[in-house]
Amino acid sequence: MFLQRSQKPALKDFFQRNLVRVFLMSNIFIINVGVNASHGLLRSPVFKNGAFEFIPIPEIGRRVSCPGCPTLPCYKNLKSHNGLNLLEFIPEAYHNVRVHDDPEFRTFTYGDYPTFSARAANLKKASIGDFVFFLARLVRFKNKVFGECGFFLIGFFEIGGILKEVRAEPEASVLEAFKNNAHVQRAIFDPKFWDGFWVFKGSTRSVRFEHAIPFDREFCEAVLTDAEGKELTWPRHRSELQVIGSYTRSCRIIEKEDLRDTFWKIIGKRKRSHQE
Repeated sequence: MFLQRSQKPALKDFFQRNLVRVFLMSNIFIINVGVNASHGLLRSPVFKNGAFEFIPIPEIGRRVSCPGCPTLPCYKNLKSHNGLNLLEFIPEAYHNVRVHDDPEFRTFTYGDYPTFSARAANLKKASIGDFVFFLARLVRFKNKVFGECGFFLIGFFEIGGILKEVRAEPEASVLEAFKNNAHVQRAIFDPKFWDGFWVFKGSTRSVRFEHAIPFDREFCEAVLTDAEGKELTWPRHRSELQVIGSYTRSCRIIEKEDLRDTFWKIIGKRKRSHQE
């Protein structure tokens, strides 16, 4: 099934204006993406000024994967957002490894399996006009050395189109809009991978942040609750990073209007701090 709405012009200076009521009516989804502690020496660097490079996960070691798929790029082929040499941050052993480049911020697509993946199940509730924010584990990089880790929001899609439970190659016009997604690229190579994935297409309001926005304990406590709708707990024997990772391992949804309002206000405040 393909759902789409017409594109609207980009909202200029989005975070500098009072939020329009329609945005507060839209649900917010937060999904954890990119390499993390389980990927060894693969790390996404964040720099002193908040600029960052997003390093996607490898195609190997996934429940559904095609490590030999020629339509997927290798790490050595990834392009830097900041004009840097990405191989400075990627171990040589990974240079020729295929990448699951998802989400991709060139044409704004993100694919997942909400129908049968518990991690992504909340995405079944996503509708046109909702927002998907991407959370990534970034590592401080200074003087060519990696340091402290943290979770950061790296961008968002305002959902402008959805491909649901894709089981066959879409018609040409639809395929053109979604063709850069890793799930689609994998299936183009081998039709067995038209396997029920979903793809979300961002509207023209979608953004890859220039500066990563810290998603720390303060931010978490302001917008998230536990599974029972209660305040988050922070066990002393676990680090802040570990607790945030646990609470965001699965896609989170912010449905209450007061929490959505708080979320946007914190985003705006933290984004403005990079401009001052």
